[in-house]
Amino acid sequence: MPIIQFLRRRWILGKPFPESWQSILYNEVPYYQKLPQNYRETLKKRMMVFMDEKLFEGCGGLKMTDRIKVIISAYACVLLLEETSDYYPDLQAILVYPDDYVAQVHEEDYAGIVTTGLEARKGESWDIGSIVLSWRDIEGNIYNEKDKQNLIFHEFSHQLDQRYGLTAGITEVGKVIQKNEWNEVLAESFNNLRRKAVRKEKTVLDTYGATEPAEFFSVATEAYFEDSSRLKKEYPDLYDQLKSFYGVDPVIF
Repeated sequence: MPIIQFLRRRWILGKPFPESWQSILYNEVPYYQKLPQNYRETLKKRMMVFMDEKLFEGCGGLKMTDRIKVIISAYACVLLLEETSDYYPDLQAILVYPDDYVAQVHEEDYAGIVTTGLEARKGESWDIGSIVLSWRDIEGNIYNEKDKQNLIFHEFSHQLDQRYGLTAGITEVGKVIQKNEWNEVLAESFNNLRRKAVRKEKTVLDTYGATEPAEFFSVATEAYFEDSSRLKKEYPDLYDQLKSFYGVDPVIF
């Protein structure tokens, strides 16, 4: 880490957490209320560095506010409670639209059907240093306890995947490239979801995760933090691997 960055982070962490941010965190971030006190303090420290280093930009007419910044930062930093990942070092900008936005698409789903053209999207994680998010979908997730989805967890977990190569060990059709416990459990769970998706069986995991390993990891991350007890029951081996990676056990939150 460059000495200038090190010194700035040290300075940032020496400042008190702003009261206005604390109010937003307490009143607008339901997940914050679930956390044990020690993790609440860790989260605030992570957020201070994260918010200092990332550019937040409103798009499509959305006016960027501290409320939006704090909410996004809080959920992004929940994934870093035990692992800073150097605060998503490849990420530079978070672009937020008021609603779904239109993007070009060329995708193949779990049944082998290829879709091309334009598609309305809720969010994307780009390997060129940006994340794109729909604010309407974020609010729809975090204020609906039955939803069990979280766009912020989903897109920021893609950043972790890209940094650590978490899904690089299995192919697009779920075959293990390099044998180790992580890859084998991920592949087995991914293939299990693909079968359930084809049969239209109910599952804790969103079947969007059956499209490819990268989406599977992000969908699994959503379930890990938002529907942890059910994920642990339905996919115990996957749950254990995610617990090892993230270093926290959401079941006890």
